[in-house]
Amino acid sequence: MTLNSNSLESKALEILSDLGKFTCTSYWEEGTAGYLAERAGAVGLEVSFDEWGNVLATKPGTDPAAPGIAFVAHTDHPGYEVVEQDGADLVLKALGGVGKFAGVAGTSVLVIGHDGGRLTATVTGSEDPEDDYAKSRRSEGWLATQTVYATLNSPTDLGDLPLPVVPDLLDYELEDGIISMRAADDLAGCAAILAALETIVNEPTDGAVHGLFTRAEEVGLTGAILAAEHELLPKSTIIVSVETSSILPGAELGDGIVIRTGDRAASFDYAAEAYLGEAAQHIKSRNPDFKVQRQLMSAGGCEASAFKAFGYKVTGTAFPLGAWHNRGENGVVPEFISKDDFIGGALLIAEAAKLAGTSPRGVLARLPTSDPEQAERLRNTF
Repeated sequence: MTLNSNSLESKALEILSDLGKFTCTSYWEEGTAGYLAERAGAVGLEVSFDEWGNVLATKPGTDPAAPGIAFVAHTDHPGYEVVEQDGADLVLKALGGVGKFAGVAGTSVLVIGHDGGRLTATVTGSEDPEDDYAKSRRSEGWLATQTVYATLNSPTDLGDLPLPVVPDLLDYELEDGIISMRAADDLAGCAAILAALETIVNEPTDGAVHGLFTRAEEVGLTGAILAAEHELLPKSTIIVSVETSSILPGAELGDGIVIRTGDRAASFDYAAEAYLGEAAQHIKSRNPDFKVQRQLMSAGGCEASAFKAFGYKVTGTAFPLGAWHNRGENGVVPEFISKDDFIGGALLIAEAAKLAGTSPRGVLARLPTSDPEQAERLRNTF
């Protein structure tokens, strides 16, 4: 069955736009997770939450013994939470890696109240890094401290703390082929997976196809580690991390979805990557202009490494990302990705999902077989 790329594009953009409206600071992803679960269930996927709030959406396979494939993305993005209030003055705790400008006086943030309302506050400063490691992190452009100070623009009793805080940036915008938003990392991964699963939900596959949406990745791969350690998915499942990762040489904006061969922590597995390579070849046979890149992206870690540590076969994809973690040259700015990279990635996921349970060999299947005459000639040269 040929995929309807127009329908897939429409679904993917709609989902990503919807997700951009939610708070997704680490540990505060209930809205994002709830949306993904509700929409997945509405199209007929089997949906469950594990005890840590990870969302698992599954399309069962026709052969229970066949290995499944799982596409994994995280529902959180670096942000802050309010931990103390004294009148209009707030103490914020940074969650995940945020850039140094997040702690610069004058930076605007949004406090998310208990009713979901957004209250504007202004950063007044942050603690200075003291040890050598923190100073080196600061020199590399990171905040390097967890404590940030801010003042509410309109003094309000926030009630029980903590409360989540996000950068005061646009939720979502698509203009001139570029998607800009507060948290493309990794809402883009979540949207691409769900759109792909919606597109193939009624298509039989040998193995099961899963979308796993994990929590608190930005504070140490927490949800993914717990899911892997407790075998939320069978060990035979092929794991595909779907990330949104910083632009690098060989992983350029607009040059296509990246097949990720490794991250900062580990190299990945060819037995898993073969699914992506085979899927890319299927797409290229229909559309020779389909763009795909292949790169080891070592700027950060991803959930594939968490699963690899517990014995799973893993691979990954990545959307090349500008302004990673909202780090601009002179301030806190929206992240951005190419629309074409995003849609191409969703298409690659959908095509790879159709291969669940088939154990493809990828490019190895296209290597020439040995030639007896050539072998004999080699022997005769000694």
